[in-house]
Amino acid sequence: SGVLFERALAHTPLTLPSHTNILTGTLPVVHGVHDNLGFRVPGGAVTLAEHLRSRGLRTAAFVGAYPLDSSFGLDQGFDLYDDFFGSKNRSSGLLFVERPGADTVARAMDWIGRQREDGWFVFLHLYDPHQPYAPPEPFAGRFAADPYGGEVAYVDNCLAALFRALTDQGRAASTLVVLTADHGEAFGEHGESTHGYFAYNSTLHVPLIVSGPGVARPGTKLGDPVSHVDIFPTVCALLGVPPPAGLQGRSLSPLLGGGKLRAAPVYFESLAPYYNNGWAPLRGVVDNGFKYIDAPLPELYALEADFGEKVNLAST
Repeated sequence: SGVLFERALAHTPLTLPSHTNILTGTLPVVHGVHDNLGFRVPGGAVTLAEHLRSRGLRTAAFVGAYPLDSSFGLDQGFDLYDDFFGSKNRSSGLLFVERPGADTVARAMDWIGRQREDGWFVFLHLYDPHQPYAPPEPFAGRFAADPYGGEVAYVDNCLAALFRALTDQGRAASTLVVLTADHGEAFGEHGESTHGYFAYNSTLHVPLIVSGPGVARPGTKLGDPVSHVDIFPTVCALLGVPPPAGLQGRSLSPLLGGGKLRAAPVYFESLAPYYNNGWAPLRGVVDNGFKYIDAPLPELYALEADFGEKVNLAST
């Protein structure tokens, strides 16, 4: 029922900075959040929730894991920020305490069901397709050889319940839905597992689907390069709300309506290894069909023919 952007990119392969990119519409070089730990969203940042609440919408967030705990500052503008994970043991090494997707969705459905027809905004965060890969039954059995796929199927099942509830309540046709991921996941590409170290497309390429009012041509797949900072201005355009000053993305509404939009450069970074392990900082840009990674050994890829980044063209 929506439009799929097949070449959507995150700017950061980590949860907190990536969601800060999405919900503030600005890049890490502006908001200053570069890792899951040790950083906090600045109070001066304007979140999508703050902006929509200032226009009279009621706002709520339901988050699935500790990297988005309210202590990191992403709760700005939410009337309700539900970040209860059921444990005080919030992190252990690379693993964070999380809440099952079905529980998070159920709390969101309950809140939505108590809202009037007009004027509400929900941020729903599901953490399940994330290391460790441990889907519940029956998905564990069905995906015994692919537990990550089992986690994805489990989340798909959880979201199906949410969309059914919207339909049963008569809200589906009037509800704008934006579905994305904060980052991808690597399974050995370029020698990386999980995410958060390198800056290849295996961990920066994300799904992006927009569905609902103002979205023409449902079922369309678009290959235009877009990024996370485009979501905030796109939501504003589709809701008829003027965007705040300082956003670094652009509205994708022309593409959703069947029109054209000039491509814009996409900045990306992976700085957690720099802050935590003393590695070289990784930054780069995607522009005009090429991706440049500013690393100690520079990398350049022609994405149209080499989206998997196997042939480094930097030397030529």
